Amino acid sequence: MAEEDRYFTEAKQPHAIDPGTFLLDLYRLVCMVSASSDIARLGLTSPAIEAMQGAYFRSEVTRILISCATGVRIQFDQSPDTTNDPKSNCGKLFPNWATDKSKVEVLTLREACNKIIHATDIRFDVEIPDAANNPDEEGAYYHPRLYMYGSKGRNDWRAELSLVDFARYAAVCFKWFAFLR
Repeated sequence: MAEEDRYFTEAKQPHAIDPGTFLLDLYRLVCMVSASSDIARLGLTSPAIEAMQGAYFRSEVTRILISCATGVRIQFDQSPDTTNDPKSNCGKLFPNWATDKSKVEVLTLREACNKIIHATDIRFDVEIPDAANNPDEEGAYYHPRLYMYGSKGRNDWRAELSLVDFARYAAVCFKWFAFLR
């Protein structure tokens, strides 16, 4: 086996990322979180539908987030002219959660990607209808938010991620990077 030669150029060859695959996953993410309450309602009369949501929602959302966050971060790292735009508000970041819960920052797209990749505790925002009288949590559905926890250096952080805003800004990012090539 031989390493590929770079013919006619000394330019680096970046990762060949097809934005279409990522955009399709982001679309699936928006559909999943938008339809969660309807699917939960259908699950009340269909054990098969209830089982599918229970078996696949969390793992599929997690897969999409990790895949897209990694792809966006690679794109950011390979395009040094890009900035960490504070207008790409994907939620809230509490950088010193353990010591100062009142300190809140904008969770930018780039930082959201970092938190998705490095989170050590991920919690979904679950709504349980009539929770006091519903011990089996029938009809439970997910809000389009995710809570992530981790640490950076000596600081424990907490991030509240809007799944819809993450999908929106990540989709724009993938389209923009495709345009730059």
